[in-house]
Amino acid sequence: MPAPWQEILKKIDDYRWEIPSSYKAGMTVPGLIFASESMLSHIWEEQVFQQVANVAFLPGIVDHSLAMPDIHWGYGFPIGGVAATRVKDGVVSPGGVGFDINCGVRLLRTNLTEEEVRPKIEQLIADLFVNIPSGLGSTGKIRVSEKELDKVLVRGSHWAIEKGYGEAEDIVVTEESGCIKGANPDKVSSKAKKRGIPQLGTLGSGNHFLEVEVVD
Repeated sequence: MPAPWQEILKKIDDYRWEIPSSYKAGMTVPGLIFASESMLSHIWEEQVFQQVANVAFLPGIVDHSLAMPDIHWGYGFPIGGVAATRVKDGVVSPGGVGFDINCGVRLLRTNLTEEEVRPKIEQLIADLFVNIPSGLGSTGKIRVSEKELDKVLVRGSHWAIEKGYGEAEDIVVTEESGCIKGANPDKVSSKAKKRGIPQLGTLGSGNHFLEVEVVD
């Protein structure tokens, strides 16, 4: 008996699956999911492919509505969804996936060895949970005014280092040296800043994560 998703998804190769633009009236491009076949049952159960199809309705969308292997249900886009739109007739959708734009990945290296950490891993994880606010509605321990938040928005990692939250050498290995030139906090509403102030220094929720790894 064929899997239920086979009625909709067209196999391109072992790791690419297409949702034809004919799947829903109004789709202007196909959807394209990057995933192994073993992942498709989860994608089907969550009905995430529906969100991939919905993104294909966006004005000016180019080529495909894309979904990366970490695909799961999101606000509008699926989490792991990607779309490019034309300048002339496209749209900018900052709330498509969520409001945590630029939630990139950081790697922090220590001089600890696996032999040192392994016996204490449970205590380490517990301490990380205690000291790093995470989850929906979490608030950070860093207290700043709206005026000080403007400095965070302009100076980025430089502000964090000046306040003792990092080392000078971190700047060298951070994209754009820790801040983007031309950042203008006046473009952000006071309402948005007030919402963001308590979240400074938190991990967030959803697919935001912190993990401890060993380098072989």
